[in-house]
This record gives sequence, structure tokens and C-alpha cells, in this order.
Amino acid sequence: MVDVGKWPIFTLLSPQEIASIRKACVFGTSANEAIYVTHNDEVFVFGLNCSNCLGTGDNQSTIVPKKLEALCGKKISSLSYGSGPHVLLCTEDGEVYAWGHNGYSQLGNGATNQGITPVQVCTNLLIKRVVEVACGSHHSMALSADGDVS
Repeated sequence: MVDVGKWPIFTLLSPQEIASIRKACVFGTSANEAIYVTHNDEVFVFGLNCSNCLGTGDNQSTIVPKKLEALCGKKISSLSYGSGPHVLLCTEDGEVYAWGHNGYSQLGNGATNQGITPVQVCTNLLIKRVVEVACGSHHSMALSADGDVS
């Protein structure tokens, strides 16, 4: 189990939900948004949904976790939040997904429109197997298995 006790937003979850968490990331100016992955590889988000950073396809905030169906079943290996706000994650297969604010094209799709749902990043990454992702306020990075940073 991941220790989510340091993040107050997780007090909204039941003990059973907390016990199911394999990987988690909190974000938002006051850590008021979160994404987590269960041991069954289900992906859930909840919180304020600033700039569509929950990836639910709408701009509605929620205190009840919503499942991101498009990502369920994928083996998530890395999660990151950029204070832009945007979110990146990668799978054990090396796929990268991004969503949220995109004013600086930090989602890696060559555009600046908001990403309201998770979309696979294809630009410059299809020939690489990504093992780790990281993002800041207006940028995103991916580390490939061969040590390259994109």
C-alpha cells in the first residue's frame, strides 16, 4: 500500500479504497486534486479539476473518485503533475499519456488546446520506450529506457 496519509485529500476515501492504492500523485495549488492507480490497474481521479487536469472530459470537480476508463488495465509505471496544471503518466509498455492545461504545448501534441481526457503522446516518442515521466509548470519530459530525455 502507498502511504497517502500525508495528503489530506485522501481522507475523503474509505479505508478499502486507500488499501487498494498502488501508486498515487496529488496536485493542485493546495494538493486538492489527486490521481491514483489501484492494484487492479484501475485509474481514479478526484478533486477540483482546474484546467481539466482530472481528465474526466468535463470541468466538474468531484469528491467522489471517477474512473478514467481509457487508462484502466494499463500497467502505469510513472505519474507526474505539472503546476500548469497538466498530468503525464507512462505505462510499463512505454506509452505516454497527457492531459490538462496546454497553453505552452506541454502535452506534446503540437497544439495548445486543453486536453480534457488522457491522450497518448505520439510526437517523437513512438520509437522510444519511455520508463519515467516528469513535468513542471510549462514543460514535460520523458526518460527512455536507453537513457535519452525527450
